[in-house]
Amino acid sequence: MTKISKIILILGILIGIVGIVLVYLKNKQKPLDYEYTMKTSSIDKNSGKVLDVGPSITSKYLGTLQFKTKPNSKNMAQALLCVEQYKNVEKVDLYMPDMGHGSQPPTVNQASLPSNLQSQASEGIGFGCLSLENMQLFMTGLWQVRLFYKDGTVGLFDFQILE
Repeated sequence: MTKISKIILILGILIGIVGIVLVYLKNKQKPLDYEYTMKTSSIDKNSGKVLDVGPSITSKYLGTLQFKTKPNSKNMAQALLCVEQYKNVEKVDLYMPDMGHGSQPPTVNQASLPSNLQSQASEGIGFGCLSLENMQLFMTGLWQVRLFYKDGTVGLFDFQILE
């Protein structure tokens, strides 16, 4: 081997090692998490308004909402909604509590339970997932995904749209 080919071989090995280290560091970083937990409230049957959620109200149902990408006001959002008693959810809507209005309801379809939640879910609580698509979050500010259960319970997921 000539001296030049040895130098090229050593440089190639060093570049390969640097590349492996960079890939390792990139994969080690925690990805951004767009996941929110549910709090519950109830609905006033006469007015149809969701009652204020105070700190003393305990969760009647458990749930998580996870967006596929960072939600924004420019693109339609998609999310996976996994909750207890998902078969008792009558309606899902999008609402801006500070503004007093919402947008058109998302498209809702049944979805399979992700593998990371299968071990935590027992059949007794009716834990399942819904796919939410075509979510029009057209303004910046505080938004809620609201789930209306048959028993009058309302599940609320609060999140901010910043751009």
